[in-house]
Amino acid sequence: MRRASASLALCLTAAAIAQTAPTTRTPTCTTASCHTRELSAKFLHGPTAVSACDICHEYTDPAKHDFKLKREGSQLCNFCHIDKSGAGQAHVHAPFANGECIKCHNAHGGETRALLQRPTTTELCLTCHAQVMEGTHAHKPAADNCTACHSPHASSHERLLSTDRRTLCLSCHADVGTALAGSPHPHKPAEGDCLQCHTPHSSSHDKVLRGAPKDLCISCHETIGTQMQSASHPHGALTDEKSCTNCHTPHASTHQKMLLPDLAAACLTCHDKPIVTAQDRTIPAALEVAVPEFHKHGPIAKGECAPCHEVHGGSHPGLLVKPYPPAFYQPYSDEAYALCFTCHDRGRFSQAGAGGTGFRQGDRNLHAVHVTQPSQGRSCRSCHTVHASRNERMIADTVTFGQWKLPLNYAGTPTGGSCAPGCHKPQSYDRDAPAPAASLLAPSK
Repeated sequence: MRRASASLALCLTAAAIAQTAPTTRTPTCTTASCHTRELSAKFLHGPTAVSACDICHEYTDPAKHDFKLKREGSQLCNFCHIDKSGAGQAHVHAPFANGECIKCHNAHGGETRALLQRPTTTELCLTCHAQVMEGTHAHKPAADNCTACHSPHASSHERLLSTDRRTLCLSCHADVGTALAGSPHPHKPAEGDCLQCHTPHSSSHDKVLRGAPKDLCISCHETIGTQMQSASHPHGALTDEKSCTNCHTPHASTHQKMLLPDLAAACLTCHDKPIVTAQDRTIPAALEVAVPEFHKHGPIAKGECAPCHEVHGGSHPGLLVKPYPPAFYQPYSDEAYALCFTCHDRGRFSQAGAGGTGFRQGDRNLHAVHVTQPSQGRSCRSCHTVHASRNERMIADTVTFGQWKLPLNYAGTPTGGSCAPGCHKPQSYDRDAPAPAASLLAPSK
């Protein structure tokens, strides 16, 4: 036990002697017994690597082993790093301007080539700027390397950006620049400052947006925002995370109102299947609009939904812009068919004479026969589809009557046509050679 204590005392004495500071000038500081830690870094500062400590340090009292730096603040570093002086730059990083180089750099060595005080540039920057990365969605350059966008010491651009903000964004997002340059309908904010919509570092929203897409859009498009909020029939496409971008492109478009190039395809991302609403009403799928061989309703043929639907929300079922009979039977009034009469001449449907319609028996207007019955007038939906049909004039293959699907069995001829539906016996009509009056179409009893 006594021998072990003696050995321990001998070791402690040797350690004390090894750590005793010299009292005379020494030729080098990084000996086996002194300052060896300064040589252990992966990357060494040039003077440290050659043990030229007197490049930065000088004795004040060798007997006390006291030193001072040869120059004050950043002058010490700029004596060698003349390219990092920041002279003439409008914007200087505060630690650099204050001569606090060692806030960011290790004077002797480090694990990065720039001798940073942290393992990565981003970790170093976040020691002061942690708040910029508090979002759940990070901008990749900000997450990987802050110097991808910022100069670490000084810059002629605000926020120490390496170039002007727009040029900087488009240097990575070149596809956006190309789209804007060739677009007949660019989004005005996208032609200006990207930070009107995006944050540069992180966000709580996808695409590092400053807010939810809907909130961001209606901050400018206030009228539409009011319409959306007051709609008794909201559009479901505006209630999910993508919201407005389900139908609109955010930067540039080949269509007015920044609509997606293939709006029908965009609509079918939701309307490719029946949708049950909160009121337990089922909106049928609209796959027929994507069938190339089908005859399209005028607006659909132009790739437009808005002529008939309030795409941002409305006051009529089906988001229709005006009333349209929801039932098979509809007492006739101009108001009941206000939507149809936006485009179609009401006289062709309500006048007893030919009225310019092709659906007639000689001069007898068969639209009027079907539509203008006082109690059991047939609505347009009893014979026509609203989006697309395999038949001309949007004539349907089947019609819904209560819980049944009734076939129309329509067949056209050069001067008329025929149908054999479930609501009356087979009938035909001819504009040039009308059949005897007994066989004319008449309403069911």
